[in-house]
Amino acid sequence: MRSLSGTRNRIALTVAGLLTLAVAAWLVAVSFSLIPAGSPLAGLMVPTDSTVSTVVQEHRGWALPAATAASIIAVLAGLGLLLAQIPTAPSHTSLRLHDDDGTVLATLEPQVLERALAERVDGVPGVEEASVRVSGSTTSLRILAEVTVAEDAQVEWAVEEARRVLAADPETVLGTSPRSVDLLVRVHTPRSSSRSDRVAVRQESAGGELVSEAA
Repeated sequence: MRSLSGTRNRIALTVAGLLTLAVAAWLVAVSFSLIPAGSPLAGLMVPTDSTVSTVVQEHRGWALPAATAASIIAVLAGLGLLLAQIPTAPSHTSLRLHDDDGTVLATLEPQVLERALAERVDGVPGVEEASVRVSGSTTSLRILAEVTVAEDAQVEWAVEEARRVLAADPETVLGTSPRSVDLLVRVHTPRSSSRSDRVAVRQESAGGELVSEAA
């Protein structure tokens, strides 16, 4: 569920699991007559000599509308889960700056930080264009940047410098290092050339390894 938060995803799966467990428990209780005749749950039991057709005939007044409503709800729920699989960009949430006691000192809009980081990366020699997107919180910030580097530039140095800026500037502003810095690097080539080079660079915080993928 790419566009659903982890909390809502877990709630949906928990509810579905509980409903499945309740149905399974009822089927086991009916099959083996586990509910005593005098218990409060005896009304949920089905007589042992009953068949599906007799049960439907006995409760035809509400069974058909209930089955229709359940079918509609199941179809809507299925469509909702399918739509939830469509990738969407994560929504922006304000970044809150706290002091040592946990008191909120100020809030920072992610768009402001994104523009500032993009301008800083644009200033790196060899970088022709940069766009930045941030997500998460001040203590768990994720940075995704797309950088276009000139073909005649020192690509390796420009990429490393851009990554350094993206890691160091948020730490200066927020007081904590980003959790991850992901770069999608494009090497700008002349229009007459059909070659297009892309390099994906990712580095986790806390001394993580630098991983590059070229295409």
